[in-house]
Amino acid sequence: MTREEILTELVRLQPWFHRIALGGGLYTKTESVMGEPVDHPAKPWETIGKCLPEDLTGKTVLDVGCNAGFYSIEAKRRGARRVLGVDGQRQHVRQAVFVRKALGLDIEYRRMNVYELTRRRVGEFDITLALGLVYHLKHLVLALENLYEVTRELLVVETAILPPKRTPKSFTHPVGRAEMRLHPLAYVENPHGAKEQVFNWFLPGVEALTALLRNTGFDEVEVFEVKNERAVVVCRKTRARADSDVRQHYVAALALEAGPPACHPAEELSFTLRVENAGLARWPARGDEPDGRGAVHLGSHLLRADEEEVAWDYARADLPRDLEPGETAQVEIKARAPAEPGRYVVEFDMVAEHVAWFEDFGSGTLRHELVVEEP
Repeated sequence: MTREEILTELVRLQPWFHRIALGGGLYTKTESVMGEPVDHPAKPWETIGKCLPEDLTGKTVLDVGCNAGFYSIEAKRRGARRVLGVDGQRQHVRQAVFVRKALGLDIEYRRMNVYELTRRRVGEFDITLALGLVYHLKHLVLALENLYEVTRELLVVETAILPPKRTPKSFTHPVGRAEMRLHPLAYVENPHGAKEQVFNWFLPGVEALTALLRNTGFDEVEVFEVKNERAVVVCRKTRARADSDVRQHYVAALALEAGPPACHPAEELSFTLRVENAGLARWPARGDEPDGRGAVHLGSHLLRADEEEVAWDYARADLPRDLEPGETAQVEIKARAPAEPGRYVVEFDMVAEHVAWFEDFGSGTLRHELVVEEP
């Protein structure tokens, strides 16, 4: 790009929050946007850079909430094999793509928010950066679970925190019959209509933040620095992920393609569903054990319209084949209509035999209303 082209884009893409050197004495940012230093994020990088290996050769790095791409660029300069920056705001992605072009760097960028992150969608990364992100998260626990899912080794979190001088101490207190540790976390009241990605939502105390990250699943959580009402926390996975982790296996997307809305008492019924393996592991159509343990089938429950159970294990059907992640299959499931007229609900769910119904692990079910008419 010529100098004139760069200058034109710098003006068009204002305002800039990240100051990035473009060469030839040009920088993305020349003035503060909201009171931060003009050279931001140079100061945070002095700390964050110490949390990362100096040599990232062969490593993959995910920069969540990448803004204009300052940290993505630094990861690439340390030799990272693959760097992906994601941000939920179109303007930031535009800025990052422009900077990438101006510097001629091989960095991927996508407009995507943290709630969309899954290993199926973006892959798994050796290192994940969540810098200046936590306090912008309305759905805090969901976001941390997603960060955990896509992180293979190391997560670095930099965030605003509840002011330490005004943070109450954590304490143990009975919740139900158990003695539980309670940690202060502040909710930030936002004006009506606040945008999730722009305004603040939660300011955790340091102990609350580390407890959240431990409960998410990280084996080691280290507070690297607390300074000026901000904290840097380094989280590590030291144990290999178990392939049998049911939270990753049992996720399904179900759609009804054919099925009667009404029938006669005791009539034989047939439903056709499209089932998708929306998880991260293969679904075996046949179990390895003699009792079929682990085999994945399409199952169903029969309920009255008021949710009273008529038959919990109503009807089942085999998969036509093993289903890999992302694959779909058409499955026909047959059942006998109730003998008593009335309004019912047939609720479909996948089941891993002798293990669990998928709903038990957060996967959604499919409900179909059925009217059994008077004879």
